[in-house]
Amino acid sequence: MALRIGRSRLPELLNSKGMTQAQLAQRLNLSDSFISKVVRGEKRLSLVKTREAAIILNCYMDDLYEWIDTEEGKR
Repeated sequence: MALRIGRSRLPELLNSKGMTQAQLAQRLNLSDSFISKVVRGEKRLSLVKTREAAIILNCYMDDLYEWIDTEEGKR
């Protein structure tokens, strides 16, 4: 199975923790605008920042994005 990163799940994860994008940005030492771009799918977090975000949000790294099966429909 081949997977690719889909949309960011940050909005729902942040909402479930009662945290804003700005608060996450501050804790990750990133700009608010960068986090906004991640949410819109224009940017992605680095592996290190993905790990840090998962720790902050108390989830798995894989939970930060939807995953799309690129082989679905090829069979």
